[in-house]
Amino acid sequence: MDWLAKAADLGVLISKNRLHQSVVSILDESGTAVGVACSGGLDSLAGLLLMVAHFPRLRDRLTVLHFNHCVRAADADKDQQFVGEVSEALGLPFFSDQWVRSPDEKVSESSLRKARLKFFDKFVRKKNRAIIVTGHQQDDILETLMLRIARSSNLEGLSAPRPVTIFGKVKIFVRPLLELKKEELHSAMHQLDIPWREDASNEGSDYDRNRLRNEVIPKWKTSTQFDLGKAAAKVSEYFSEADGAVRHLMDFYEYPSPAESSVCLPDSVGPKAILRKFFTQWIAKNGHSGSMKPSLVNDILGSIEVEEDGKWSVGNQFLVLVGRRLSFVSCNQSEEVPWKDSITLQEGGETILSNGNSLSMRIVEPFPSLLEDLGAGKYSEDSTVLIDRDHLKSDSIQVRKWLPGDRYKPLSGPGSRKLQDMFVDRKISHKERNTLPVVENGDSVVIWCPGLPVNHNYRVTSKTKEILQLTYKILH
Repeated sequence: MDWLAKAADLGVLISKNRLHQSVVSILDESGTAVGVACSGGLDSLAGLLLMVAHFPRLRDRLTVLHFNHCVRAADADKDQQFVGEVSEALGLPFFSDQWVRSPDEKVSESSLRKARLKFFDKFVRKKNRAIIVTGHQQDDILETLMLRIARSSNLEGLSAPRPVTIFGKVKIFVRPLLELKKEELHSAMHQLDIPWREDASNEGSDYDRNRLRNEVIPKWKTSTQFDLGKAAAKVSEYFSEADGAVRHLMDFYEYPSPAESSVCLPDSVGPKAILRKFFTQWIAKNGHSGSMKPSLVNDILGSIEVEEDGKWSVGNQFLVLVGRRLSFVSCNQSEEVPWKDSITLQEGGETILSNGNSLSMRIVEPFPSLLEDLGAGKYSEDSTVLIDRDHLKSDSIQVRKWLPGDRYKPLSGPGSRKLQDMFVDRKISHKERNTLPVVENGDSVVIWCPGLPVNHNYRVTSKTKEILQLTYKILH
């Protein structure tokens, strides 16, 4: 078969101005490598042939991309062979790979997509920078929109698939067929006797998308007078516009860069849509976009709005909210939470510790009422102690993990005691004591450990002129 002639004929039936014009502009102006994803099916093969027909200037930079998911045995290998033969007939390089799946990895829509995206990334790395062309058409928008609604997706998710998706400076996904219906592509390919590969798994009901495509959407289309595909495309466009507006407003409210693992939110976070946008960007930058359910995101956003501190387990980390600060803190599910080197406490600040909890230090005035509360035992040694700042030999106060041999004289105690003995007296478990912070001065003298009395030598008296309040907060 003369595939170049077939490409030219298809270009006559489906002219260049029928392609999405934002994609056409990018491709016409591009000077980078272009990879055309082709499974061998109707949509992606039509997309490949139209790329050859309408973008002759790109021929020297076009590569055909095919990923073999290896889930359909011999049929998948035949798909790969077919696309390879078409590529050779078109005079284009063929870049392919196969999914090497671990024995415990399940086949799902999500795992298939992740494997495919890794393959595209491999091509981009090879070229340093590239545009990836996919064969999504208008019917895919309706399917994706319905799936995203079912999964409570945010604005960005509801606007997918977009004509153009930019990932940093090295990768751009473009979808030139989004204004074409599948039936139009089918009619043109059939009229020209162009063969394509059929994926039998698309007819099954194993995946949500298949059930929507084969059962739900056909019934919906026959029961309404509206053009559902066109309507879904327009709604997706509206969502995209709204998402763009929210992105713009993030700068107005002076949100920080989402690339850091610890960020301080602005005093005014603005409407919830803007807060949600920043938060989803932040968790994505920190590698957690796939590990947080919408209900968890809503719970965290609610805590931010009412200014309620909290701690949530996310993957192998804690997400900690203290005041206006959001932080990801490493955690370990074993007996001991790993501590980094000692941390210096800052006056007036709140420090997130390795166990995901917080320790704050601030100066308070020695008012008579405060001293009365202290004498009446209203301060719990588990969470808050007051120390005489004048007794510190330096302004530096450090926090570190407990070490065997640590000792000091507890408040009103007869003499120096080991922390280990006091832990035993108070039935503080090995697991808990390995996570508790030990507060010491600049000369490595232990001042306090939550759950234990303050060091007797740093106690507050009626002669105290300046008081430091230490507060240990367990975030749930």
